[in-house]
Amino acid sequence: MSKNIWLINQYLCTPELNGDGHRHSFLAEEFIKNGYDVTLITSSFSHVPKRENKFKGLFKITGSNIRTLLIKGNIYKETQGVARILSWLLFCFLLFFIPTKKLPKPDVIIVSSNSLLPILNVVFFFKRKFKGVKFILEIRDVWPLSLIELGSFSTKNIFIRFLAWVEKLGYKHADHIVSLLIDVDKHVEKILKSKDFNYTWISNGYQIEDESYYQPLPERIKNKIPKDKFVVGYAGSLGIANAMEFVIDAVKDNPDVCLCILGNGNEALNLRQLAKDHNNIIFFDRIPKNQVNSFLKECDLLYFASRNLKLYELGISANKTFDYMYAERPILLSAPTKNNIVDIANCGKVIPAESIDDIRKSLVEFKKHSVRKRKELGNNGKEYLLKYFTYDKLAKIFIKTF
Repeated sequence: MSKNIWLINQYLCTPELNGDGHRHSFLAEEFIKNGYDVTLITSSFSHVPKRENKFKGLFKITGSNIRTLLIKGNIYKETQGVARILSWLLFCFLLFFIPTKKLPKPDVIIVSSNSLLPILNVVFFFKRKFKGVKFILEIRDVWPLSLIELGSFSTKNIFIRFLAWVEKLGYKHADHIVSLLIDVDKHVEKILKSKDFNYTWISNGYQIEDESYYQPLPERIKNKIPKDKFVVGYAGSLGIANAMEFVIDAVKDNPDVCLCILGNGNEALNLRQLAKDHNNIIFFDRIPKNQVNSFLKECDLLYFASRNLKLYELGISANKTFDYMYAERPILLSAPTKNNIVDIANCGKVIPAESIDDIRKSLVEFKKHSVRKRKELGNNGKEYLLKYFTYDKLAKIFIKTF
């Protein structure tokens, strides 16, 4: 049985690195419980989640709970700038020189995007150095498709063409492909022009914490949430991909509805400007993760969205989906995806992306629902989450791919 796992992701986090858990640290904990030895390999700098781990030299092995190898990374502010691309190249280059003698020889290497570049390390070096090692490629974001559709990059761009080559290389040489997005196998088939690959959908999920973990909202936030209106809540990043301007347009002229937005991001200032003359739209800055559940429970309906892009037809697996489900509130999702957890779990409604009219109609519909009906939808979500999407269950699906 394969026992030693390396998991490579430039942006992963653990509680010991920055105070918050992360998909990979949760999976690693479950792998360890099942008898595996796990090494997480990541950069010293991450923009999302935000962290900077300082140390001398190029490498540092840390972690009292999960062995973690940090690779020195450059710091950048612009997430779409040249400095971020340089961070990918630096991480990939230094990955060739990690102190392998100080680490257990891997039986399984998992490379999780983004970035795609560690595929090069595995295909051209680690698979040759460690004979018989199994290579699992985890697709969290579909690159370079995301850059093309969200960043408006041309398919003829030389860097996009390079990333497309790396992507295909990964699909071709991976022993198993997993993805958080349910229909990524359709994309892989299109790239390879073949069905000759192993694929498993392993969604994002939810880490169940002790009751003591969940903390109440600060009064300064709780007191601003109205008790006499239908409260629509959003908790998460405020970026271009989140398409929040459409729900703002749908809500701003409806005095019976209050939209409460919790989070930060590149689009936060633009969204605040769009909503500035409407007192039924309230923005809150990020709060500690252990208070988010309390915020969600103050809402009558929880909302999130995506752009109307082919990219999202492959699926959506946002962390907020599972935060919402655990909070036992109905969900309104505005997205082009056909296979989605909201429909599968019967915990809300899915409407077309970027449709202000559909958002307006749905808000009226949910407001007319009885409290009992909304509670029933919320309960459906939590029950389905606990049955299928906790990390102990997701880890067991992952282990089957080993």
